Amino acid sequence: MRRIESVFLLIAVASQWTCCLSKPPNIIFILSDDLGYGDVSISAMVNRTNEIPTPNIQRLADEGMRFLRGYSGQVCAPSRCTLMTGKHLGHCRVRGNDGSYCPLLPSETTVAHVLREKYTTGIVGKWGLGDFNTTGYPLEQGFDHYIGQASQVACHNWYPATMQNNTLGNYPIAGNEHASQANCGEHHSKCTWANDLFNREAIRFIRENGQASVEKPFFLYFSTTTPHTGFLAGAKTSWAVPAPYDTRFHFDTVESAFAAATSAQDDFVGAVLDEVKSLGIDQDTIVFFSGDNGPDSHPFTFFDDPGPFRGKKRSLHEGGVRQTITARWPGHIAANSTTEHLFAFWDFLPTAAELAGVDVPDNVDGISAAAVLQGQTAQKQHDYLYWEFCNYGREDGLLPQQYEPGWIQAVRYDAVDAAGVRTEWKGIRTAYGEIQLYNLTDDISESVNVSTKYPDIVTKITSIMAESHVENPYWKSSKNMSDRCCASCFNHKGCKYPCVQINTTAEVESVYDAHYPELSEPLLYLSPYYLLGDWLQADYDTGVDVEKRDSEFRIHIDSSGIAMHVDSPTDACIHKARIDLHPDDTNSYQQAMLSQTNASASCRKLSTGKLHTDGSSLFIVWREPRGPIDNQNPVASIWKKPHFDFD
Repeated sequence: MRRIESVFLLIAVASQWTCCLSKPPNIIFILSDDLGYGDVSISAMVNRTNEIPTPNIQRLADEGMRFLRGYSGQVCAPSRCTLMTGKHLGHCRVRGNDGSYCPLLPSETTVAHVLREKYTTGIVGKWGLGDFNTTGYPLEQGFDHYIGQASQVACHNWYPATMQNNTLGNYPIAGNEHASQANCGEHHSKCTWANDLFNREAIRFIRENGQASVEKPFFLYFSTTTPHTGFLAGAKTSWAVPAPYDTRFHFDTVESAFAAATSAQDDFVGAVLDEVKSLGIDQDTIVFFSGDNGPDSHPFTFFDDPGPFRGKKRSLHEGGVRQTITARWPGHIAANSTTEHLFAFWDFLPTAAELAGVDVPDNVDGISAAAVLQGQTAQKQHDYLYWEFCNYGREDGLLPQQYEPGWIQAVRYDAVDAAGVRTEWKGIRTAYGEIQLYNLTDDISESVNVSTKYPDIVTKITSIMAESHVENPYWKSSKNMSDRCCASCFNHKGCKYPCVQINTTAEVESVYDAHYPELSEPLLYLSPYYLLGDWLQADYDTGVDVEKRDSEFRIHIDSSGIAMHVDSPTDACIHKARIDLHPDDTNSYQQAMLSQTNASASCRKLSTGKLHTDGSSLFIVWREPRGPIDNQNPVASIWKKPHFDFD
């Protein structure tokens, strides 16, 4: 239990309200990708034995406010949907990790739509809520300017040959036409890292729109793809960062590479703060910073990435959704202040709207935090926070997942008694099953299920879950453990059960048809995808045990099919294959056949095989000769990428 002496635990500051400003403030939201709660110096309750210095993020916090109880979504696309639309995950259109399958519609209202009346709106970097030529593309969702990678799948390519530049869907990037570890040279200096390009474009946007002569304020959404894993062909790690970041750390290889990627994110925050200051618009600009979900893709023991929380990315435990969200606005937000006000991603839209002096849409779930930011006490509070998600993997962080995989709901709310004592409750359940109840005030790690001790709290959370969920045909819920929910689709033409087989909205269908007019069959959407390391391989015919192979699969879709390159260091071969689309009608997998087109003389040759996914793992199965090329005794092999997420 915790006694509340003040509702907000912040230092009051004498500040002018937005009505008294000559114009509303510029608004910048910097979003980092897969940044762990414990990866930055501003978060509490973290083991700092091994620390990644983040002086610029620390500067932002020291000169502004930290929301100690900040919350995001649990994975990339849903987090971005809640941030942009102001809706929680029971109402958001994109509830699974697949904005390509289910892009935002013209009927959606984003924060860019809301601000566009008074603001120049821009986004740089990762989008994930609709690809180029769909209704979800940023220019269709209220943004005046966009440079970046609209597809969250494409964002995994850190050195892309092309990206989106406003109305250009395939804008060439200098030096990246044949980007690889070998071709990019020492420290990758001959190629362009996407995040360095994003940073330059963000600074250019601020500089062009932050001049005193510019009448309209600006809104910039700066969404990086670091420290999420990124691909560069032939790279030794999944974080192929260039100079100057790559030489800053001397831990083991993986830890040094991840630290470099995190350090780069800190540099980008510093570049924004420096540019705002140099333009003399410090007191006219509010800057927000957060990660988009919990940490992922590397061992957590070294940096204590999840901090004290259970779970990781994709988890509805605190480790998947807890953030230290920071905001800085000199002269308006008290320096080095903190608040325990609950701030969720869906609060950003109404907060930005109030700061801008424009109306908030009626159908949002978020509440404005403008009052608490400016030191006022009349701040509206959340009745609860709500999440839902379909996930058939286990998202064990430093502490393992407590609930069963499937369709998961979570509710978090504060109960304050007559004496002013606050209890923080968290409830989680799978497929309408029994609720696990945790007292976060006493048990921040969600270790002890106290549901049997507090049946009244369980009843209340059950009611909140019922009222918060609105069924969405694209993200089918699960009524019991045998009824599967929809996790991801990655298919522009519609998916098999439990995802939507046929898109019923004519408007969406027409957009898909325009995007891939030459494809009449459903498309397994992996464009482009690079899948490194941690593959499990087994030979069926010989009974060889499953073993790990550090192979690299590069998969890319074009109008005639899917190209796949396989680089297997175990036999120093590069297999090149073509995949012809043959949808499977016997189960829920989307499948395709492989046929060999080329292999070097010293390598095993691929013969027929297939690629399929069940939504969480990716499988590549083929038959190949064992030993010399002329050996006519083939063996069937399966390569499995476990817990594959398509994020």
